[in-house]
Amino acid sequence: MSSEMIDLALPAYDPSFPKPRGVLPVPQGIEDAVAREEARLLQEQGIVLAPEARQRMLDDLTLQHYYEGVYVAARRTPLGVEVLAVGWDEASAFIKERSPDTRQDVKIGTV
Repeated sequence: MSSEMIDLALPAYDPSFPKPRGVLPVPQGIEDAVAREEARLLQEQGIVLAPEARQRMLDDLTLQHYYEGVYVAARRTPLGVEVLAVGWDEASAFIKERSPDTRQDVKIGTV
């Protein structure tokens, strides 16, 4: 039995919710969760989260918010996480259409 909880109300599990492409907008709930975690780390551990770590956390949670359980091609950009392909077919085409040197920073797999 899995102890993992899945929130079926998230856009990732709602087929009627349009899944954005390109640089994903960060939902306010994700911003709030990251801010709470930053405050907790500072208060409990005295750790100040590096800007790069904060951005990585925002990117990962945003991608999960929209695409958890889905096969995607995505990369980190200075503006946030960018979704380049969704699903096995699109990701496979993405790989075939681009040379390895143009997709070095792209992560492909299930979120």
